[in-house]
Amino acid sequence: MKNNLIPILSIACILTVLGCEGETMEPSSSAENSRYEIASEEYVDLSLEALNHLSDFDIDAWGTLLADDVEYYFPDGDSGTRTVLNGKTEVVNWWKNWVASSGIESMTITQPDLMPIRVNSEALNYSALTGVFVISYFSNELAFDNGNTVNLRMNFALHFNEDSLIDRYYTYYDRALIIEAMNVDILNPETD
Repeated sequence: MKNNLIPILSIACILTVLGCEGETMEPSSSAENSRYEIASEEYVDLSLEALNHLSDFDIDAWGTLLADDVEYYFPDGDSGTRTVLNGKTEVVNWWKNWVASSGIESMTITQPDLMPIRVNSEALNYSALTGVFVISYFSNELAFDNGNTVNLRMNFALHFNEDSLIDRYYTYYDRALIIEAMNVDILNPETD
């Protein structure tokens, strides 16, 4: 039972960060909610395609799914202190450099759960956005050339613009395990 609560709590945390922060949770008298609805399965397919390109290190193909003004948020702080990459060029170049210099040999994505949600009204608190989000939860096995392997669950929340391109990447996972396996904090190399 304890293991079953982990995905539920993780999704609850993501929803809190994306937009429920400070709101009171009250039971609804009907199954309908005018603020949110299930979005098209098309966004699940696009999100899985993005995950597959990343795990295959096909960064150019992954970049075709990104909007020019994409923002990529790392899980290294709070809303005002997280490391953020801005724009497709910066995001794609960062990932290409990471693949070339990190010692990563493989990433294997398994057990993906993806939930497409359309926010119809009232922008979410953290992102200040409406529209389509896909909340994803998956396992990722990262193998490095130093022989270290990391197995962890990751949470990504992707936002899609009106052209069905990803314009926000909010990532949530335990960076400490990756830092330990790589023997460097890629976001703060001077602290090692």
